[in-house]
Amino acid sequence: MGLFSFFSKNDDAIDEAKNEADLELLAPVSGNLVPLGEVPDLVISEKLIGDGVAIIPDDSHILAPCSGIVSRLVASNNAFAIRTDSGIEVYVTFGIGTSNFTGEGLSSNVGIGDRVETGTPIINIDINHVSEQLESTITSMIVVNSSASIARVISASGKVVAGQTPCTWVILEDDNAQKKDEENSQHP
Repeated sequence: MGLFSFFSKNDDAIDEAKNEADLELLAPVSGNLVPLGEVPDLVISEKLIGDGVAIIPDDSHILAPCSGIVSRLVASNNAFAIRTDSGIEVYVTFGIGTSNFTGEGLSSNVGIGDRVETGTPIINIDINHVSEQLESTITSMIVVNSSASIARVISASGKVVAGQTPCTWVILEDDNAQKKDEENSQHP
């Protein structure tokens, strides 16, 4: 397979995802996208929590990739989750090597239970201070497996701008789409 055929196949998958997606996620931080398989954390790279994308950040703010309710906020302010109105949970985590990390250099703008809109600033990062304490500042955005009947998660590649660039699309299993149609027909 030639290089250009790889890019055209990826573009085709993304075009299909854009048309079929039940949820489109924007980049939570500006930087360069990398596949989860390249994240130096076994739980993330093996997709044990779920599928998604990682970003090598070049920004000091992490934004909400979608609208919903903040369902988790780690005490060290390096990770949070948003549950969408359709029940999909999106987990965003900043940094690798956080087991002894106290969160010094990170602050949160939200609390658990807060409603946020796409692009709402969630975490502020003092990147110079934090990067000295962590193995990596890579940021992962994961669509949690147990949150809904997820058929596929498709992610883009390349450079992204926080709160502006769509980078991941979630397609639910057909039975969820049928349930949505039934609910919409019952509630005019």
